[in-house]
Amino acid sequence: MKKYISSKRGEGYIDLCVMVLCAMLILVLAINTFSFFIIKQDLDHYAKEMIKTAVTAGRTAGPEINNRQTELNAETNLDPAVSWDAAYFNITQRTVQLGDTITVTLTYTTQFRGFGIFSVPVTLTAKHSGLSQRYHK
Repeated sequence: MKKYISSKRGEGYIDLCVMVLCAMLILVLAINTFSFFIIKQDLDHYAKEMIKTAVTAGRTAGPEINNRQTELNAETNLDPAVSWDAAYFNITQRTVQLGDTITVTLTYTTQFRGFGIFSVPVTLTAKHSGLSQRYHK
C-alpha cells in the first residue's frame, strides 16, 4: 500500500480514491440499513403498547385506544396503518370478552434512499397479540 501511494505514476492515487469511494458507499448502505432496524424496533414498541392498552380496556376502539395511539404517534414519529383482529362480543362497540385473543397488526411504508440515485419503497410490519382482561356483561 505504501509503495502504491509513494509511486510517481499516479496509479496508487487512483486506487486509493476508488477504495475511499467504495468505503463511503458501504458506509451509506450501512446507515440506511441501521435506520430500518430503528424503525422496526419503534414499530414493535408501538404494537406492544397498543396491545397492552387494548387488552386492559377489553376493546379495540374507544377513547383510551385513540389517546394511546396519538401519544405513540408523537413519541415514535410514526403513523402506521393499524388493523385489529378479534372475536368481538359486541361488534358495534368493538368489545372483546374476557380471555379472547386480540391481535394488532401495524403496517408502515418507508423509503430506502439508496445512494441518492434511487428510492425503493419498503413496507415494515409488526404484529402482536394478547388476551382480553375485561369481562363484559
